[in-house]
Amino acid sequence: MKQWSGGLSSIEAQARLARDGPNEIAPIRPRPLLDLLRKFWEPIPWLLEGTILLALLTHRSKDAVAVAFLLLFNVLLAFVQERRAQRALDLLRARIVVHAKVLRDGLWGKLASRELVADDLVRLVVGDVVPADISIDDGDLQIDRSALTGESIPEEVAAGQCVYAGSTVTRGDATGHVIATAERTKFGKTAGLMRDIHTMGSVQRLVLGIVRSLAIAGALIVLGVSAFAFSQHVARSEIVVFALVVLLAAIPVALPAAFTLATALGALELSRSGVLVTHLTAMEDAASMDVLCSDKTGTLTQNAIRVDRTTPYAPYSEAELLRFASATCDVAGQDPIDIAILAAAPSTLADALHVERLIPFDPRTKSAQAFVRFADGSRAILAKGAPSSLGIAFPSVEALAANGDRAIGVTIARNALTVAVGAIGLADPPRPDAAELVAAIARRGVEVRMITGDAPETALHVAAEIGIPSLSVDASVFPDQKLQIVQREQAKGRIVGMTGDGINDAPSLRAANVGIAVSNATDVAKAAASIILTRPGLDGVLAAIDTSRRIYQRMLTYVVAKIVKYFEIVFVSSVGFFALRHFVLSPTLMVALLILNDFATLSIATDRVAPSRGFDAWHVGRLVAAAAALAIFTASSIVAFILYQSRHASLDLAQTRGLTFFAMVGVGQIALLALREREAIFHEPPSRFLLGAVGFAIFAAAAMALFGVLMPPLPPIVVGESILFVLFVGIVLLAIKLPIYSAFGIGRERKAPPSP
Repeated sequence: MKQWSGGLSSIEAQARLARDGPNEIAPIRPRPLLDLLRKFWEPIPWLLEGTILLALLTHRSKDAVAVAFLLLFNVLLAFVQERRAQRALDLLRARIVVHAKVLRDGLWGKLASRELVADDLVRLVVGDVVPADISIDDGDLQIDRSALTGESIPEEVAAGQCVYAGSTVTRGDATGHVIATAERTKFGKTAGLMRDIHTMGSVQRLVLGIVRSLAIAGALIVLGVSAFAFSQHVARSEIVVFALVVLLAAIPVALPAAFTLATALGALELSRSGVLVTHLTAMEDAASMDVLCSDKTGTLTQNAIRVDRTTPYAPYSEAELLRFASATCDVAGQDPIDIAILAAAPSTLADALHVERLIPFDPRTKSAQAFVRFADGSRAILAKGAPSSLGIAFPSVEALAANGDRAIGVTIARNALTVAVGAIGLADPPRPDAAELVAAIARRGVEVRMITGDAPETALHVAAEIGIPSLSVDASVFPDQKLQIVQREQAKGRIVGMTGDGINDAPSLRAANVGIAVSNATDVAKAAASIILTRPGLDGVLAAIDTSRRIYQRMLTYVVAKIVKYFEIVFVSSVGFFALRHFVLSPTLMVALLILNDFATLSIATDRVAPSRGFDAWHVGRLVAAAAALAIFTASSIVAFILYQSRHASLDLAQTRGLTFFAMVGVGQIALLALREREAIFHEPPSRFLLGAVGFAIFAAAAMALFGVLMPPLPPIVVGESILFVLFVGIVLLAIKLPIYSAFGIGRERKAPPSP
């Protein structure tokens, strides 16, 4: 029989690692061609493809080619940006490491699961993700295999049986040896512990909401204009041109790519602050978060637990209290409380006490047990845990809690009689930056709630030190109650963030809108979370809030500007027809307009903007209404300018269409700068990339107008006056945007909404 007393040696383990390879599943090989083809089978491409079909059916092959070019341009753009974003996320996910407790060279320690090899001796405790296929040598476990099989009923595993990679330990502890790694595991899921990243769900809902609103408004206008056009005996081909222009204007072709690029860049930015984003949709939810439920230990406190004071009860001494408590500690489990007690416990009683069986800490019972035999042959059951869970009075607990200590009770049971040995006070002082961070998060309109299993006295003592009101403290909370608290806040209509570190936190992390695994979290908690902190404290949460709100502001700029452009196109085309009896935009120029606008749109993802001071949320109805109000000014200005120039400069219809194109490109670009913040434009200066993209789009449109690309050339004086007109529109937009934003309720929120 193989000897496991010291585990493998480092030299032997390295040899096996070189022979068998790392304990990870090879990534799925990308299929670029298939991924590219799938881009043609999505809602926005469907609209463009329908437009192409309509143009072909009406024998407008030139327009069909132009729209096909727009379709190909945006498909390639989305494909390239999502590939870049996915590569960035793959790099971030590679930093999320599953660890295992391994015996090497006779010492227990933590190793990355990818370094495991066959015959490694591994310790499994509550909260662990099974890192490989393991044969249990000693101990009993309850295993949750739902992530692998979908079966929600836990499975009991005893010595001689196997547990498989990807399972989670929900109860018990055991030691076993690795029998298979990587592709050789039964389920081959070690590298897939994190959920697949789905970035398009919420974005598609937003896109479809915008398209639906614009389509309804556009359909009414098209019907009205078409009816009038028929009454005026306008050719059907002209009416089809108008319908094509309106249809193209309603399609936010660059929105998915812009969202993906903005959130991916935000995730990379956060990684430099020690924050790993595993679900890009969490970036959107973090912008709207208005309550953060935070654990105390290790998040608001230093997690530098030490024995601060002891209160043994006669006839037991302090040495006996600490020694009995240490007997219930699991050395291999690396639990911070166990480590603190073991460090303080004397070794003088070691020879008089033999542990026959150990039941490590169970978060459901909040206790650990040890079955021991004394030197005289008598046996007893020692227990350590939260005093309230041990069923015996501990008179010194209140004094310890009042001092801010976390109280741990110790009992001994002999001959069916259980008595209290004493209480141990563990000190875990608040982090030096906790009060400042709590205040900073509160200033952003987010309520910080403390949720802890500690006694109310301890929780309130720490909360008072860091500035959390007593009404925002939930103490003596059991694991299942954390999920209830999250659901209770969500039922009030709030967007909930939740921090956690253990397997008992996994359900609440998954249920929260923004699940945040803290730096010392178990692998199960990391798998359930959408954001993972790699540094202690809440500094990463603050960074996530600010970054997500910057992303929201950037995307708000795009959405508002897009809707403004849509109403501009519909209004200018309709009013221009009534005034000139011709439509002032052709589908070909419309495609060129969309391409230039999309080029500048993506540059918004790099813009420097200030995060809002309160929660943010998408309200499509409000955005459409506010944008329509802004478009009344911009579209009226464009129509007035076009009518003036067509008469003053004696422009023909083709030149008028070219002037319309140039004016709309210029106004669209200047609107990006004017609308880019919900305060003054220079609160944060625009990024150089945004300024460059806007300048390029205006320069390209001016060059097309001067040299007659896709249009007859315009007189230089008309081009110059057009540029001055664009600057004038931008200045006026700065003056009117704030009152309009305020009127439609999309200004900066300064505090979270009151709870119902």
